[in-house]
Amino acid sequence: FSMICEVTERALVHTGKDAILLTGGVAANRRLRVMMESIAKDHGVVFKAVPVEYARDNGAMIAWTGVLSLLHNVTIPVDESFIRPRWRLDAVDIPWRMNKHEVNKEGC
Repeated sequence: FSMICEVTERALVHTGKDAILLTGGVAANRRLRVMMESIAKDHGVVFKAVPVEYARDNGAMIAWTGVLSLLHNVTIPVDESFIRPRWRLDAVDIPWRMNKHEVNKEGC
C-alpha cells in the first residue's frame, strides 16, 4: 500500500485538502486504514473510512464512468479493448473532466 499512501500524501500537500476519505474495496484492509490514519495525523487532517461492511469494489462508480464515456462519445469496440492493470490516471484522457469551477450540461 505504500504507493497509494505516497500518492495520497502528495495529493494532500499539492491540494491543501483537509481530509482523507478511504472508500472502495481497499477500505476493508486494516493495514491500509492504519497507514492512511497515520498520514492524516502527520498532516493534521481528518481521516474517514467507509464502514467495513460497505467497503466493496464500487460497481456503481464503474457503471457511471461508462455512462459518462458514452455521453461523450468515448467508445471502443470490444475486440479492440484491452486491460492495463497499471494504467496511470494522468495518462488517460477524460473529456468530461473540466475546470473545477465549470459544470457541463450533464451536471458532471
